[in-house]
Amino acid sequence: MSIGWISRVSALFAAIYLPSVLAFQPSADYGQYKTDNLYNCSGASSTSALTATNSADTLPEIQPLSSQGWEQWEFFAHGTFPMILRWSQGDQSQADATPAGGKIEIAILDVNGTNVLTTVTGPLTYTDGDVKQVFIGNNTFKWDSDSLWYNLTLSADGYTLVLNTYSALLDTFHPGVDYYNGLLSSHEGPALYGSAPVTRGQCSGYLATPDKQNITLDGLMLLKHTFSEQALLSYVTKLSSAVIWGYSTQYYDSHLFYQVEQADGTVHEAAYLSRAIAGSPVKSNFPSTWAMYAVTDDPLYTLVIDPVGGTIVATLAGCSVTNNTSYLFSVSVGSAIAEFTDLGGGKTTYYNFTQGFTLAPYNGSLVNGTIAGMYQVYEAPSQSDS
Repeated sequence: MSIGWISRVSALFAAIYLPSVLAFQPSADYGQYKTDNLYNCSGASSTSALTATNSADTLPEIQPLSSQGWEQWEFFAHGTFPMILRWSQGDQSQADATPAGGKIEIAILDVNGTNVLTTVTGPLTYTDGDVKQVFIGNNTFKWDSDSLWYNLTLSADGYTLVLNTYSALLDTFHPGVDYYNGLLSSHEGPALYGSAPVTRGQCSGYLATPDKQNITLDGLMLLKHTFSEQALLSYVTKLSSAVIWGYSTQYYDSHLFYQVEQADGTVHEAAYLSRAIAGSPVKSNFPSTWAMYAVTDDPLYTLVIDPVGGTIVATLAGCSVTNNTSYLFSVSVGSAIAEFTDLGGGKTTYYNFTQGFTLAPYNGSLVNGTIAGMYQVYEAPSQSDS
């Protein structure tokens, strides 16, 4: 039996069982049966099928004129102000929703003692090319074909926000349930897809207020992208994720995880960890970056979320380069900083971290680092209403 015949059969098998979803953007990585877990704490390989950047992946994968489906792009900034900017089309909790309606939900906290909480609605449109753009009204976010810069401009209630983000790690993360690129749920049923186009972005810009102040902004940025043909309530009861940015005087680590609880009781976990070595100045290009872990449902990754005690502990096993010393992230979840409720009744709550630390191997030693980040939880209507 020839190797070529086996390859053709394998490709046919993957195509037959590929989770059903509307056509992806041309050249997008979603849905390809090609990925494997990357466990590479040596940093010997800087990219993998799970982490390579692809600008087409951030375009709308559910077409705005489709008869069903929903999609979200979530920007979270930690810096001058905590900011959550959720762009969406359709409704993730409403079974009969179509992607025709676009919405931007805005939460900018403690601006001169005021929490800016507002919503902008309108049709979502987009353009493709060397510069790719998503529009809702006069508001836009755009990025280049190399996925280096993600620039956002929006206006609402007398505020104008301009935020330019450089993807400092030059990296993305695609979970891979059952080795389908970007898949977050079991492939036997409806498909939930997602990725993190920006895992650690350095952002800067300004916020113009109604009383004519121009406030300079800087900080860290995360961008997540999720979508599905069907409302989550039919197959996902709870979706949790977090970004934990760890840093010390020697290194900058970025840890991102997803935990998906399905209606059938199945739980999937996906995790990403990358490292950057600081340069001078530290907010310019890092002279060295690499992905160390990009895993889905991997026994070498341990995640413990205690909703009663309000703690999250995540560990990733080391390798021979680190004398098998593990990476540890431990955080205490604080109060809710924003909450968005879908038309279908689903609720997404965002939390800050009140304290936490990392323990990570570096040059043969175990180094203690501090953290920043955010934890979010989506609960389907049946749980939200209980």
